[in-house]
Amino acid sequence: MRPCAQCGGENPSTARFCMSCGGALSPASAPRTTLRFVTVLFGDVAGSTELARGLSPEVWQGTLATYFADVSRAATEQGGRVEKFIGDAVVAVFGVEATHEDDALRAVECARVSLERIARQAAELRRTRGVDFSVRFGIASGQVALSERDSSFAIGEVMNRAARLQAAAPADGVVMDVRTWLLVRGAVPTRPIEPIAAKGFSRPLRAWQLAAAAEGHAGEARTPLVDRRSELDELVTTLRAGLRRPGVPAVVLAGEPGVGKSRLVAEAARRMAPDARFLTLRCRRDGPRLGYWPLYQLAEALGGDVPRGQGPQGKEEIFWTLRELLREAAERRPVVLVLDDCQWMSPAVREFADGLDDPDLDVRAVLMLSGRVDEPPLTRGPVTTLRVPPLGPADTRELAATVAARLGPLPPSDDLARRSAGNPLYLEQLAHLQIDAEGRTDLIAPSAEAAVGARLDQLGVDAQRLLAIAGALGDGCVAGDLEKVAAALDPPLDQTFDETLGQLLGDGLLVTRAGSAGELEVESPVVAEVAYGRLPLADRAHVHAQVADLAEARVDRHPSEIELCALHAGRAHAAWLELRPGGPEERRAAARAARALCAAAQFEVSRGDLSMALQTASQVGRLDSGLPGLELEIAAVETYATAAAGRADETLARIAEARKRWDTGGNLAAAVQLTLNEAVARSTMTGQWHRSLIGQARELAHRADDPAAYARVLLLEGIGHMEDGDYVTAEGVLHEAFGHARRARWCFGATEIYGNLALCLAYGDTPAPAATAICAQLHAELKDAHTVRAAVGCPAALLSDMTCDSAAATNLLDEGRSILAGIGHQPGLAGLDMFRATLAERHGDHGGAGQALERAIRRFDAIGFSAGAQSARLWHATFSGYGPPGAGPRAAQNGDGPPDPGPSAPGPLHSGPPDPGPPDQSPPGAQSADSWDVEVLTEQAAAAAALREGRPDAAAGHVARAGARLVGVHGAGARITPLLVSLRLAVRCGDRGLAERVAGLARADAEVKRDVRALRTIAALL
Repeated sequence: MRPCAQCGGENPSTARFCMSCGGALSPASAPRTTLRFVTVLFGDVAGSTELARGLSPEVWQGTLATYFADVSRAATEQGGRVEKFIGDAVVAVFGVEATHEDDALRAVECARVSLERIARQAAELRRTRGVDFSVRFGIASGQVALSERDSSFAIGEVMNRAARLQAAAPADGVVMDVRTWLLVRGAVPTRPIEPIAAKGFSRPLRAWQLAAAAEGHAGEARTPLVDRRSELDELVTTLRAGLRRPGVPAVVLAGEPGVGKSRLVAEAARRMAPDARFLTLRCRRDGPRLGYWPLYQLAEALGGDVPRGQGPQGKEEIFWTLRELLREAAERRPVVLVLDDCQWMSPAVREFADGLDDPDLDVRAVLMLSGRVDEPPLTRGPVTTLRVPPLGPADTRELAATVAARLGPLPPSDDLARRSAGNPLYLEQLAHLQIDAEGRTDLIAPSAEAAVGARLDQLGVDAQRLLAIAGALGDGCVAGDLEKVAAALDPPLDQTFDETLGQLLGDGLLVTRAGSAGELEVESPVVAEVAYGRLPLADRAHVHAQVADLAEARVDRHPSEIELCALHAGRAHAAWLELRPGGPEERRAAARAARALCAAAQFEVSRGDLSMALQTASQVGRLDSGLPGLELEIAAVETYATAAAGRADETLARIAEARKRWDTGGNLAAAVQLTLNEAVARSTMTGQWHRSLIGQARELAHRADDPAAYARVLLLEGIGHMEDGDYVTAEGVLHEAFGHARRARWCFGATEIYGNLALCLAYGDTPAPAATAICAQLHAELKDAHTVRAAVGCPAALLSDMTCDSAAATNLLDEGRSILAGIGHQPGLAGLDMFRATLAERHGDHGGAGQALERAIRRFDAIGFSAGAQSARLWHATFSGYGPPGAGPRAAQNGDGPPDPGPSAPGPLHSGPPDPGPPDQSPPGAQSADSWDVEVLTEQAAAAAALREGRPDAAAGHVARAGARLVGVHGAGARITPLLVSLRLAVRCGDRGLAERVAGLARADAEVKRDVRALRTIAALL
C-alpha cells in the first residue's frame, strides 16, 4: 500500500493518484529490506511421481488440494504464513509479521497437526484406491530478507536448508536443523539422526527428528537446577576472603549467558557495599581484534583520566598505570574489579589480568571474571572458580515473571519458563552453532534471536534502526554521535531522532551508563547483537563508515581511537563486499579501510608494539585498495619491525621487493621510512652508520614535506653525531627533530627523539639551568608515556644535580625507578643504575657509585647487553685502587648529600637513553673498543690497575691519554664526569701538575655548563 502525503489515505501500490482525495502520489521509494529471524516449514509429498501416475489428474488435483488446505490451515492456526506452493510442495514461514519466542514450536506443531489431518486423508485413499499417501516435513530456523510480495516473499539460505532436510525425512516424518532443535528441545521429544549430506552445503547438516511422545526428550539432559541463596553466600564469602589476601586474587564466576551471573554480582555488590566498591568493565565481543583501546576502557572503569594514546607509550607502561589506578581506588575503599563477558577479553586485558598475580602487590582488591568460560580464562594461578548452574523451576518461573513485569508484554511467565526448559542456555546454543560456523563470528543464540526479536518487533522501524546503531557504536556512546550516524542512513532518521531516542530510553532498551556524564549504552550485549543482526547490509556499511569517521575525528586528542576507526572501516568494507562486490561503494570502502588500517599500524609502531603493528599491516594486504602508495607504507611498517628484530637480511629483501614498485612521487614519506629502515638494517650488518642512505632519506623528506619523516631522518643524524662524540651538534639536530615530531600525528622513533634529546641537553654545552627547564618541559609532556618519561628523567636528574638541587634529582630518579621496576623494564633499570653511579661519582661517594655499577653489571649481564656491561665493569675497576667500597671521601664534605643509590637509566659514559627502542639505536659495535667512552674508560681502568701495582707514573700516563681522547668529544656535559674520574685518579697518582691540568679542563667545562656541583667536587678533590 502507498500512503497519500496530503490526506494520509492508503492506496494500492500501483496507484498513481490518491483514491480518496485525487492528489498525485509521490513516486514510490525503493522498498526497504527487512531482516527477521524466522522458522521455515517445507512440506512435500513422498513418492509424488508414482502417485500422480497412478491417479487421474482430477483425483490427483483433489488430493493435493486437500493436502494444501490441511497444511495451510494448520499454518494459519499457529500464526504462520504460506510462502508458496511449488508443484506438490508447500512452504510456510513463522515469524514473518513479527517474531515470537515460540515460532519454532509453532512450526513443529503445524507439522504435527498437518500429519494428523493428512493421516485421515491417507487412510481414505488407502481404503478406496489402495495407494499410500504420505508427506515429509523439514523445519529450519534462521534469518531471511522479507519483501512485500504476496508469495516468494522470504529469501535466505534457511529456505534451501528446510528443503534439503525435508528430502531426507522419512515418510510422515519431521526433521529439523540445529537452531530449531535448540529452540524446541525442552518442549517436544526429538532424537538425533545422522548428519545429512545436502546439495549446496559444504558440510553435512546436523539434524534431529521429531519423535513420538513415548520416546521422551532424547539427548536433552539438563544440569540439576538449584536456587541462588547458596551461590550468593559462597560468592560473598570468597570475595571477602580474597580482600584479606596479599596481591590481587582472581575469582571466576562461570556460567551460561543469561543464567543469572549479572544478578548474582549485583546482589553481592549490594550486600558488600559497606566493605567494598564494585567496578565493572564489560568486555566487547570484538575485543580480541582491538589492541590498546580496551585498556583505556579499563582505566575509565577504575576512575582514571588517562588520555587515549597521547605520547609514545608501551603496553607495559599502560599496565603500570592501571595498577596505580587500582591501588589508588583501593586505598579509598577495597575494590572488586569485575570483568564481565570475560570470554571476549582482549589479549591486552587478559595479559594485564594475568600480571596481577603478584603477592608483593599491596592492594586490597579482588579480580572477578564473569562470563562464558569453556577453558581457563587466565594463565595465572591459583584461581577460584565458582560455577552458576541453571535455575530451578520455581526460580525460573519467578525470574520469568519479574522479566515479564519489567519488560512489558510477554507470554505468561509459566509459559516462558516451560518453553525455555528452565534455562535459556545461550552458551550451549552458541556452542552447537559454532560446530557448523566455518569461521563465522557473528552467531547469535536462537533463544536470544527469538526472545529479543519478539521485544524488538514491538518497536517501530526507526527505533529498531537506532538501537542497532547504538549497538554498533558500543558502550559509552553519546546522543550527538547517535544522531550523526542516524542522519547518514538512507532514509535518514534525523526527523524522528528525538522522538525515537525518547522511546528507547523510556522502554529501557537504551540506558544511561552508570557513573558517566550522559553516555548511553544498549541495555545488554544480547539486545545489541540481535538489533544489529537485523540491520540490512547497506545500513551496516553506512553505520560503520560513520563510526569510523567519528573515531578518526577524535584521533588528534586520543590517538588510540585510530584502532577503533580501522575496525569499523573494515566492517564497512565487509558489508559492501558482501552486498556489492566490485562495485564503486566496495572499492571506496576498501581504500578507506586500507588507509585506516595502515594508520593504525603506524600508530602501533609509534607505541613500540611491533607485533600488533605487523598483524594490522597484514590485513591491508588482503584488501584490493587500489592505492599503490599504501603498499609502500605497509612495507615501511613491516621492515621497521623486522629491522628492530635484527632480521637484516629479511628487511633488505622486503625493501628490494618494494623498490620494484617504488614510485617516490606517489608516497615520498613512505620512501623516506623505507630508506631509513635500509640504513638501519645495513648498520646492523656492518656495525657502521650508512650515512649516504640517511642523506638520501633527508632529500626525500625535504621533498615530502612530511614532519614525521623528517623527524626520523634528523633522529638518525643526531644519533650519528652522538656516536661521533659531538653532543653539541646532536643537540641542535634533535631539537629540530623534536619540533617536527610534535607536528606529526604519530612518528616512528618518537621515543628515541625524546630520550636522546634529553641526553644531549645534559651532555652538550647548553647551561644547566636552561637545559633543566627544557627537560622539565619534556618530562611534563610525557606524563602518560612512562618509559620515555623515565628516560628523560635521568638526564634531568643529572642537570638538577648540576644546579645542586639534590631533592629534585632524587625525586626524578626515584620516579624512574618506580616506573621501570613496575613495568619490569630491565634495560632501563640497568641504565638508571649507571646514572646513580654518575651522581655518586659527582658527590665523591665512591662506595655508592661502586654499588650502583655492580647492580648495573648484573642487570646488563642478565639481558645479554655486553656493551653496557663492559662499560660498567671498566668504570667499576677505577675504584679498585681505593681499597674496599666506601673508603673514598664522602659526599657530605661537598655540602649536599647525593640521591640515595638505586636503579635508574642511561649513564654518563653510555651514549644512549635506557633501551631507546628499536630500530633507531646505535648499530652493533658502536660501543666497541673504538668508541670514545670505552676508550676513555679503558685508560682510566688501566690507571687504577697501575696504582694497585704501585706504578703511579704509568697510571699518570694512562690518565693523560684518557684526557687526550676527551679532546675530540664535543659537549661540556659529556666530558665533566670522565674528567672527574681522571682527576680522582690523578690525585692518587701524586702528580700535582697532572691533577691541576685535569682540574683546569674540568673546571672550564663546568663553567660552560654552569655545573655548580662539579666545581665543588673539583675543589674538594684538590
